[in-house]
Amino acid sequence: MQMENNNVLIKVLGRVKWFNQFKGYGFVSAEGLPEDIFLHFSVMAQAGIKRLNNDDVILCNVAKSGKGFQVTKIIKVVESNKYDVDDGVPQEAYVTMKWFNPSKGFGFAQLDSGEDVFIHANLLRRYQLETIEHGARIKVLMHHTNFGYEAIDLKIEDE
Repeated sequence: MQMENNNVLIKVLGRVKWFNQFKGYGFVSAEGLPEDIFLHFSVMAQAGIKRLNNDDVILCNVAKSGKGFQVTKIIKVVESNKYDVDDGVPQEAYVTMKWFNPSKGFGFAQLDSGEDVFIHANLLRRYQLETIEHGARIKVLMHHTNFGYEAIDLKIEDE
């Protein structure tokens, strides 16, 4: 498949080669394209996707620019390699906020045991929050995946 013109959108089925949440970008490969496809966190956020794992398969729109191919829209995650490793029953726990970066769209809290808990901005938006301050003690509903703990809800308690 040849694409000489810039700004021409094509729909592809791509496989995530790697994605670094801390850097906010990664790369996808797709059959028929001669090079890797750049994927920015903002495209994931627009699609409501919190995380992509290596070897996840996505259906996406791709455009070619002067810097190469870039994912412009994720239509859907076709296959995900993230899986629960607990019994599927979410756990409630108190955590202490380590950091949250609104521009990156995520942060981490810590359990009393020292283990990290991933917290995504979409979860905060559900409660009209922009951030959680460092050191704040909060109650979360979480589950354990092959990547560690992830908060799936905040337990807001009335004072």
